[in-house]
Amino acid sequence: MAFKIFMVYHSHIDIGYTERQEKMTVYQSDFINQAVNYAISEKQEGRAGDHKFKFTAEGFWAVEKFLEKYGEEGLERLKAAVKSGMFELTGCYFHMAELLNYDNIKHSLNYVQDFSRKNNFPQVKAAMASDINGFSWGFSDALYESGVRYLATNINTHHGGAPFGKPMVPFYWETPLGRKILVWNGLTYHKANLLGLIPGLTPIGDPGIPGMLVEESGFIDVCNTDYAHKRIFAMVDGFKKNGYPYDFTAIMGSALYTDNSPCGDEHCELIKEWNEKYGDEIEIVTSTLEEFFEYMESNLKNIETYRGDWNDWWTDGVLSTPNETKLFRNAQRVQELIKKLDPDMKIISEDEHEAISNKLITYSEHTWGHSASYSDPCRLLVAQLDARKAKLAFDADVLACTAWDKLSRVLGEGEFKHRRPFEYTVINPSDQKRNEAVCLYTDFWEDGLFQSGEYKVVDEKGNELAFQRTYALRGAVIFCNVELEPKETKILKIVFEKGNSINQSRLDRDKCTYENDFFKLSYGENGIYSIIHKGSGEELIDTKDYLFGAPVYQVFYNGNRGDAAGFGYGKRKKPLDTIYKGRINNFFVKESGDIFTQFRAEIEIEGAKRVNVEYFVYNNSSKIDVRVEMAKELVMDPEGMYVAFPFKIKNGCWMLDKAGAYFAPGEQLPSTCCDYYPVCRGVVLSGDNLGISVNTLDTPLIAIGR
Repeated sequence: MAFKIFMVYHSHIDIGYTERQEKMTVYQSDFINQAVNYAISEKQEGRAGDHKFKFTAEGFWAVEKFLEKYGEEGLERLKAAVKSGMFELTGCYFHMAELLNYDNIKHSLNYVQDFSRKNNFPQVKAAMASDINGFSWGFSDALYESGVRYLATNINTHHGGAPFGKPMVPFYWETPLGRKILVWNGLTYHKANLLGLIPGLTPIGDPGIPGMLVEESGFIDVCNTDYAHKRIFAMVDGFKKNGYPYDFTAIMGSALYTDNSPCGDEHCELIKEWNEKYGDEIEIVTSTLEEFFEYMESNLKNIETYRGDWNDWWTDGVLSTPNETKLFRNAQRVQELIKKLDPDMKIISEDEHEAISNKLITYSEHTWGHSASYSDPCRLLVAQLDARKAKLAFDADVLACTAWDKLSRVLGEGEFKHRRPFEYTVINPSDQKRNEAVCLYTDFWEDGLFQSGEYKVVDEKGNELAFQRTYALRGAVIFCNVELEPKETKILKIVFEKGNSINQSRLDRDKCTYENDFFKLSYGENGIYSIIHKGSGEELIDTKDYLFGAPVYQVFYNGNRGDAAGFGYGKRKKPLDTIYKGRINNFFVKESGDIFTQFRAEIEIEGAKRVNVEYFVYNNSSKIDVRVEMAKELVMDPEGMYVAFPFKIKNGCWMLDKAGAYFAPGEQLPSTCCDYYPVCRGVVLSGDNLGISVNTLDTPLIAIGR
C-alpha cells in the first residue's frame, strides 16, 4: 500500500514581522483573492481530485480583510470557492499569544462561524495554528463550543518544543469539561517547499524533519519532480527507521518559502507529475484540513486521549512590551467590570464591546516586532511595527476607559464643575458581600479645604467612617472602609466639620510589627520576614531563599535561546545561568493610619538601575498590595526579571487561573513548557486550611518553584 501525503496549501499569517501591519492587511487580502480565483479557475475542471488546487485559509482575519477590500463581488466569488470545496475556512481568527480571557477567546472563534451561518456554509469543523507552541487548556472548550472538532498545529521549533517531544502525533485533547478535540501535532509549515513540491526557488539545508539528513546550504530552483523525489523518499525512509507507525502524514506549503506568502497553482501540475511517476509507492494529494482529519479518523481506531494544559513557550515575548501589556490587561479588566455592572448591554452596546474586543484580540496576535527587532533594532521599519503593535493596546485601553466613563455617568458620576459636592457613589460589582477600602479622590486645588483637619466621611445614614488621607496623582485620596452587599450601591460624603477621631493604626514601631484581625506581620532592615496567619498560627512566607516582593534576576550570558527551546525537536539544554537576588538598601514605614500602613523598600539588583517596592497592608482586610517600580537596564543576553512571592501553607498546592480553566502546574500535555505559565488573573496557593491568591495585575507570566 502506498504511503499517503496530504499537502495542505495555505499562507501563514503574521500581522507584522515581515512588513508594516497595514501592508500585511493589503497583502493578505490579495492572497485570499488569488486563492479564490485559483479555486474557481477554468483549469480546475481539467484536474483530477488528487491535484486540484485547494486552499486552507489559516485564519478568518485574512478573509475578513479580503471582504473589506473586494466587497460584494468578492463575496460572491468566495461563496463559489467555498461551495466548490476547494477553499476551506478554518476556526481561528489568527494565531495568538496567551493573553485573552475566556470570553474574548470565544469571541475570536465566533467570527468565522457567524460568517458561515450568515452565508449558509457548513459549520467550520477544523482550526489551524502555525508558529505558536500552545494554548490555554480552556481554549479546547472554546473550540468545541464554537463547533470546531479538529485542530492542526504546525509549531515553530525556534521557540519551543512539541508535545511528546516529537511531531506527527495524533491525539484527542480532552477539554476541562470532558469533551474531545482531535489534534494533529504536525510538522512546522513550509515543509512542502523544503521537500521540492512547490515550483520556484526554495532553500536547501536542514528541513527540520526528524530522520532526515542536512544538506549543504543554498537555494534550488524547483521546476520538476527530481528534487522532490530525492527528498520525499528520504523522508519516508527516515519515518520508517524512526518507528513512525502510520502510512500517511500531512505537510503544509505555500507559493514561496516565507511567512505571508502569495498564492500560485503550479504545484498542482507538479503533484500530477509525481503521482504519475511514483504514486504507487508514495501518493501525494492536495487536501483541506477537514479532508485530512476525516481520513485520519476513519483509518486510526485507537487514538490516545490526553488531558491538561498545552502551555505555550511563545508568550514570553509579551514581556518585551511591559507598558503596552499593562494597558492591554487593564482594558480587558475594565471590560470585564463593565459586563458585571451592565450585563444586558443596556448602556454599553454590543458594538462598543466588539470594538474593545477586536483591539484586544488583534494585540494578542502572536507576532511581537519585526524579524530584525533583535539584530537591527534601530531601523525605521522595526520602530514602525513596534508602534503599530503598541497602538492596539492603547486603542483598546482608550475604548474600554471611554465605555467605563459612559457607564459611570449613568451609574451616578456627576459633571466636573468648579465647585463640586464631595459626594461619591460606591458600587459593589461582585456577587459576594465585600468589605473593602475604597478611594475618594480630591484634586490639588481643593487641598485648602482640608488644611484645618476638620472633616469626616459619612454614609447616607450619617454613620461616620474611619478614613485616611494620602497623596495621589495631582491631588489626594481619602481611603475609607465600606461594607457592601452583592451589587449594593452606597453614597458617601466628605463633610467639613469636626469628626470623632478613630485611631486604628495597627503598627507597633517599637516591636517592628503590624497586626490586624487576619495576620501579624514582622519587618526589619531586610524587609518583611514574617506573616503569621492568626486563625491557624501558620507562617505564610519563607524568606530563607527569597525576600517577599523583592526582585530576582536571571541572566544567561551569551546564551542561545534555541538551545533552551529544543530547536528542531532537539533535546532541550539549559544554558549556564547566573541568578542575582535583590539587596535592600533602605526599608522603612512610609505611612500608617486608620485604614492602611505603607512600607517601602529601596533595592538594588543587577539588570536594573533602580527598584522600589511598596507594600500596603489594610487594617480591615487580609489583602496586601505590592507595587514594584523598576528602571530596567538594556541587556542583550537572554534574561528574566522576577518578583518573589515565597508563600507557604500546610500542604499547599499552586493552582493556575488560565482562560477557561483552573488547574495545577504540571497538569499539562507531556513535554510542554513548564518554565513559566501565562495566567489570566493570577495564581492561588491552596492548602488544608488556607488559601492565598496572587492577582497579577500587570504581567501575565508567573514561574513556579525554582
